[in-house]
Amino acid sequence: MITTIALDLDNTLLTSEKTISLRTEKVLKQLHDNGIRVVLCTGRPIKAIQPLLKQLNLLTPDDYSITFNGGLVQQNATGDILARTSLSKADIKPLHAYAKQQGIPLDVIDLTQVFSLVDLGKSEYEAFLKGLMPFTDLSFADLPADDKFGKVVSASTKAVDNREQLPAEITNKFHAVPSRRNLLEFLPQHTDKASGLKQLLAHFDDDYSNLMAFGDEENDLGMLKAAKVGVAMDNAIPAVKAIATDHTLNNDDDGVAVFLEKYFSLV
Repeated sequence: MITTIALDLDNTLLTSEKTISLRTEKVLKQLHDNGIRVVLCTGRPIKAIQPLLKQLNLLTPDDYSITFNGGLVQQNATGDILARTSLSKADIKPLHAYAKQQGIPLDVIDLTQVFSLVDLGKSEYEAFLKGLMPFTDLSFADLPADDKFGKVVSASTKAVDNREQLPAEITNKFHAVPSRRNLLEFLPQHTDKASGLKQLLAHFDDDYSNLMAFGDEENDLGMLKAAKVGVAMDNAIPAVKAIATDHTLNNDDDGVAVFLEKYFSLV
């Protein structure tokens, strides 16, 4: 039995205008009211998705989100952490050296802010987030040594294109995955949306057999493979379509709502 619906955000739940359509909002609220867990799964911090959580009324004690692409499992209303994997400054040091060698930018993210490592050059990541989190510009030497970081991102097409050539000292420590065509994310090793969902499902004495997931990009592959019902959007990349159990319309044609209405026989 499906008890949990996991939803990627950009180009899956959200339209091209970065909104949740009224039809999709109605369907998700109906299922949530019927006892189905609705879990937003994103690389963003929970502060950045609060408007979406409020829109969908996902603010009860049993409502959680997967943030930092699986690195954090958080209670929506309070931000309390159920599970966490993180990186230290020491972990990031070899990545910084690699980025300097390659000429690619890095931004390092903790629970409350983004640190732009401007000794590598200012990236486009701040413009991409559009004010969703505060930014601090500093050099790697000034990065707080006692902080815990959820992920490091490189807003660079070059970083994405060259990820197959990452050296062992990087791949042994990080799970490197694109979340967009020009955004490469470096997560703690063995961390993805599937690992976060596994921890959340276990909290409710469930497992992947109770999971339905929707996605479109490479960072959604893990949860779509793991889910009992893995749904690829029509706008998904070929690799996602290839492993999905089901397919639906694109994100601008209410793909999520259309599939859920049929699967759960909603009126």
